[in-house]
Order: sequence, then C-alpha cells, then structure tokens
Amino acid sequence: MGRTSFDPDSWTLRLHNLQIKDKGLYRCIIHHKKPTGMIRIHQMNSDLLVLANFSQPEIVPISNITENLYINLTCSSIHGYPEPKKMSFLLITKNSTTEYDGVMQKSQDNVTELYDVSISLSVSFPDVTSNMTTFCVLQTEKTRLLSPPFFIEIENPQPPPDHTPWIAAVLLTIIICVMMVFCLNLWKRKKKKQPRRSYECEPINMERGESEQTQKSVKIHVPERSDEAQHVFKSSKTPSCDESDTCF
Repeated sequence: MGRTSFDPDSWTLRLHNLQIKDKGLYRCIIHHKKPTGMIRIHQMNSDLLVLANFSQPEIVPISNITENLYINLTCSSIHGYPEPKKMSFLLITKNSTTEYDGVMQKSQDNVTELYDVSISLSVSFPDVTSNMTTFCVLQTEKTRLLSPPFFIEIENPQPPPDHTPWIAAVLLTIIICVMMVFCLNLWKRKKKKQPRRSYECEPINMERGESEQTQKSVKIHVPERSDEAQHVFKSSKTPSCDESDTCF
C-alpha cells in the first residue's frame, strides 16, 4: 500500500495519510523469520478509529438589529469527523446564564466524508435588559469546543432633545417685538393728538402790537392845543388844491 511504516525499536506500526475510509477492524500479525521460513509469533486485532478535529466554532451575525429589535446569529464549524453530538449557544448576562439548543444543520463531503455543521439563533432584545456575551459550544465524542465570545451591547434609548430653551427664546423675541410695535403705535397716536403751533400768526400779532403801540404813542405825543391849532392840524391832512380849483 505504501502508506505504512514500522519502527523496530518501539515495535510501532504507523499508517500515513489517514483517511476516513481507513477506519475499521485491523488484524496485526507478527512473524519471525527463520531459516525454515516465516513463523507467526503474535497476532492481535485492532479497531482503528479515525478522528478529524473540527475548526473552532465562529459566531457571525447574519442580520443587523431589525425594527423589531431582533438580531440573527449563526455559528459554524467545518471539516470534522465524526458527526458531533451537540451544538448550542450559551448566553451569559450579568444575572443569568442560559443555554439554547437549536437544530444543528450538517452536511458531509462525498469525497473526504468530513462534516460541516452550523446552528442559528434569533435573539430578541426586548427580553434582554443588559449587555450579553454569547458563546457557541460544539460537543463531540472526545472534545468540547468553544467559540470566541460575541458581545451584544444594549444601548440605552436616547431621550428626546429638549426644545424648551429654543421655544422660550422664540416666545420672548415675539413678545418683545409685539411690545415695540405697540409702543410705537401709541407714540404716533399721542403725537397726532397734540395741537400744532401756528408760527405764521406771531409776526402778524407782533405787527398788530407795534401798530397799537404806535397809535398809543401818537395819542400820547399829541399835545392839547387850542381850536385854532386843531383846525390847522386837520387842514393839513386835506388834499392840496390846484390853482384852477376852488377850495372850501
């Protein structure tokens, strides 16, 4: 076959390039060579078991957090033999540890006969109130494999922004503008109700005053004279007559 070797020091028989199909019951016969020929000195049966280690399980999110606050996770491990016994998720929170057993999906290669396995889980965030660490556990006949931790952080909902300062500032600005407009209108109304002073009458009044003073001064300065003097004064105001006219 070309795939066996023997170590005479340790009496170890090795089978190289082991494949899944090499498993089974083997009979080992030991002969001793003598001049007369080969003599069987030992015989034993050996059941050969073939194991292929699975890869370390890996958790991958296959969808982001949906509107319903769900996230879908899948865990997979490949190229192992024989078929594993169990595959599950281990959810660890601050106060609890929960194991979820799902339906293990498996497929086997037709040539190598190795198995690929996977499992899925849908995590509901309304049921989770704190941060969570998730592991994937693969249980085989001989070993127990754990995936690297997958962390799920629960974000606290952000409070809605407080618009009270902006609303107060806008209302204050509106009130100030209304008050300014009201005061301006009130000032205009008061200004219209005030009587206008007539500056044109003053010169007239002054002229009248001067004329009155002149008349008074005339009356004061006219001395009392005799009737003859008054007659002369009055005659001086009559128009002069021409030589051709007869004056009376």
